Amino acid sequence: MQPNQQQPDTKNFLIAIIISLAILFGFQTFWVEPQSKALLAQQKAASPAAPTTPSTNSALPAAPAATSAPVSRTQALALSQRITIETSKVKGSLSTFGGRLDDINLKDHRLTIDPNSPNIELLSPQASGRGYFAFFGWAADGYTGAIPGPDSIWNLVSGTALAPNSPIVLEFDNGQGLKFSRKIEVDNEYLFTYTDTVTNTSAAAVNLKPYGAVRRYYAPEIIKGAASYEGAVGILDGKLTRLRYREMDKGKANQTTSHGGWLGFSDTYWLVALIPNQNETIQTNYKSMGAAGGQSYETSFVGQGTVIAPGQSTTHTERVYAGSKKVAELNHYQETLGLDRFDNAVDWGVLWFLSKPVYWLMLFFTSKIGNIGLAMLAMTVVVKTVTFPLVYQSYKSFAKLRDLGPKMKELQEKYANDKERSQQEMIKLYQVEKINPVAGCIPMLLQMPIFLALFKVLSISLELRHAPFYGWIDDLSAKDPTSLFNLFGLLPFDPTAIPLIGVMLGIGAWPLMYGVSMWLLQKMQPTATDPVQARVFALMPWMFAVIFASFSSGLVIYYTWSNLLTIVQQYVIAKRSGNSNPIDEFFAKLGKPKAAAE
Repeated sequence: MQPNQQQPDTKNFLIAIIISLAILFGFQTFWVEPQSKALLAQQKAASPAAPTTPSTNSALPAAPAATSAPVSRTQALALSQRITIETSKVKGSLSTFGGRLDDINLKDHRLTIDPNSPNIELLSPQASGRGYFAFFGWAADGYTGAIPGPDSIWNLVSGTALAPNSPIVLEFDNGQGLKFSRKIEVDNEYLFTYTDTVTNTSAAAVNLKPYGAVRRYYAPEIIKGAASYEGAVGILDGKLTRLRYREMDKGKANQTTSHGGWLGFSDTYWLVALIPNQNETIQTNYKSMGAAGGQSYETSFVGQGTVIAPGQSTTHTERVYAGSKKVAELNHYQETLGLDRFDNAVDWGVLWFLSKPVYWLMLFFTSKIGNIGLAMLAMTVVVKTVTFPLVYQSYKSFAKLRDLGPKMKELQEKYANDKERSQQEMIKLYQVEKINPVAGCIPMLLQMPIFLALFKVLSISLELRHAPFYGWIDDLSAKDPTSLFNLFGLLPFDPTAIPLIGVMLGIGAWPLMYGVSMWLLQKMQPTATDPVQARVFALMPWMFAVIFASFSSGLVIYYTWSNLLTIVQQYVIAKRSGNSNPIDEFFAKLGKPKAAAE
């Protein structure tokens, strides 16, 4: 090649390198670093807070007022009388201040893989500075007497601790003829049942409306581009309704009239949801409110008004779920309580009709194999086997196009100065040879939804959180902890601690193996004819190794395994088609004796 021909290629190659580096730097700056900070913040897992203005007459309490400086969680818990809570799944306490459910720890889930690390603190009292709690109350239009709200003081009249088959009873007497009795029960998992009985001993009828709310005085650190939704969520009026924190920050709200349903806040793995009476029409709202030190967020409902005549009483029951988003548990409550799609608290994505079967297939293999990592690999084998006919069809279509390569190149050279004529002749060639140039893409496109569903399931599954694999992987939901740049732990320093470039140096063993598998896969496919394109393709495996270094190890292992299975598929297809392949060529070279020197 002449120098004047080589220069444009070199220039284009340098441009491609610069663009690739820019992409990598941008990825590290705007994805990986925010992701790392978000994960760190999630591990601290405190809970929201900020006081509210007492309200007796409005449908729901007003926006929070200014509050004193936050105190520690332990100090915040000591500010009110506490009733301990203990089930097989949760431990914590309930406050007599507002009857708030504001201290819930998940016994089966810890902050880290260390068995001595603290349990996940799902709900926390308001004064802690990260208050996150649920409460129920009553509202009355035009009534001037006191009625219980989030700041009311309840008296414990029965029971000493809340546990399965051991309810407690709280009482609130407004001194003006209304007495409120609240029975609180908990099952052996995550469901709390509030049964309020209101007795009117006054001389006048009163119209009361029950309400419930989940209030959060902070927004969790959201990982940009994360595969799982976090924010307000519910099934209301038969529809899945969502509102992200950033949307609420901009003043957006969601008001709905619904017959039954459920609503609350969803994190990647945890859910706090109100479950009103399923036979009642309710008014619901997702919104944010200004609070001292930041925004607060609320999902709430207001029930239908009930007129209580003098000497009469009324009883109303609501529930709140505060626990993990394990699908089996959600389905259990969905069936027993008659809830509409309670499992949609899990973000199945737009391909939910594929994600759900993939999820259950993964659990099936887990039950048979005993390790969810191996189950993930077995599931991938099944998916690859099912999609093999599509891959084979795609290969045959691309093989036909590859065989036409010389004729296509001849036409391009012949009509180099007439692009329109060149395209016309290409179409004629396809017609003569009976080839559809997009036929090879269609089978590949048909596979994409399945692999996107796989990606979704691996991103949202609680079962992968803190689940061990083999070797150095002790948490499939966390990134590979090793690094190439300290020889995978042999050198006594942490490359990721280096400013600016540290995150880019955290390329663990599995991301590196993924890069190698991608490089091998490229070798099984036709080489790009354009030299610049070929050089960019040569860089891609190592670019993706850097990008995948920040992904959860479960995802990286899945993609590496998927690449290896694809290599096997390509080899089998090539053998069946009678075509040469790099694997056979490589072993042929190994077995070929060196030519004698002349």
